[in-house]
Amino acid sequence: MRKLSFIILPILVGLYGLTAAAAAQRTAELLPAFVLEVPAEKKHRSYLGLEVESGSFSVADIDAEIVLIELFSMYCPYCQKEAPLINELFEAMNELPEDAPRVKIIGIGASNSEFEVDHFRSTYNVQFPLFPDQDMAIYKALSGAGTPGFIGVRLSGRGDPVIVLRQSGGFYSKKDFLAELLEFAQQ
Repeated sequence: MRKLSFIILPILVGLYGLTAAAAAQRTAELLPAFVLEVPAEKKHRSYLGLEVESGSFSVADIDAEIVLIELFSMYCPYCQKEAPLINELFEAMNELPEDAPRVKIIGIGASNSEFEVDHFRSTYNVQFPLFPDQDMAIYKALSGAGTPGFIGVRLSGRGDPVIVLRQSGGFYSKKDFLAELLEFAQQ
């Protein structure tokens, strides 16, 4: 039995270290190409800086220097619990000083229909644009690793959109998370 514990304990410690280290990762990979439907709501089109009323757009078309993509699901209890904190993060992004990079957030509803995304939006009073991904094509293209998840993308004048941050699971402090996103995007 003692011999078995000498084998299992290091494995468990190693797994814990991998899990903790995987919480937030800096990356430098190109954002996969995918398109989203232009939101029907004028306030969402305005927020994203889209001048068209219908059709599709890509993340690169968003009028921002940094875009945070939230991967969520209406059925995810962690996403439901985190929704008020994500709403606070949205407000904090809107309150950044004028000399700070422009940061926008969108949500992708993994395996959710338009109806389910609308239900999530109204239930949790989400003010930023949410998009359905019923067949999970976008989620898979983004290499989603569960919900909630976050992908930070740098758009500002350095070529193609680049993923600068990946984080599986939630976060505890909107201030710290936003500061980390801004730091990673500047590198």
